[in-house]
Amino acid sequence: MKKYIPYLIFLISILVFCTLIFTAPYAAYLGEENTTYLTISKFNYNFLHPVCHQKPERSFFIYGHQLGVCARCTGIYIGMLILTLLYPLVRNINNNSTPSKYYLIASLIPIGLDGVTQLIGLRESTNEVRFITGFIFGGILIFYLIPVFNELSKKAYHKFIP
Repeated sequence: MKKYIPYLIFLISILVFCTLIFTAPYAAYLGEENTTYLTISKFNYNFLHPVCHQKPERSFFIYGHQLGVCARCTGIYIGMLILTLLYPLVRNINNNSTPSKYYLIASLIPIGLDGVTQLIGLRESTNEVRFITGFIFGGILIFYLIPVFNELSKKAYHKFIP
């Protein structure tokens, strides 16, 4: 198996997922005049619903329609996409070692602080802050997901092709 194949599969998967986030409102916009696009939009929103609450007040809007996921989830997935694209510039795509778990925990601190300070009434969070905190977590998460995906791909390949 070519060593870059798992990385490309991972990259394409993230890219397709992010595309669904943005095609949902665009298809809804086009669906105002064509019901076929409305069906596509509904499919995208329903597909994304299990991974996000999709609350309108916590979401960005384009074309007058909300994105397929909330602002924080948008940040997470866009962070994952951008850092997946940059990953080969920072690490060898075949390096299956993960950083210390403390980096992953640290990347959750901004999300936690944002959520807790809003929950206890110290301040009201904004979609921009939600996006940024999600982006930080999504970007760091890639350094754990890609090595694990590489390792699982290698094991699956050797299991089916000795």
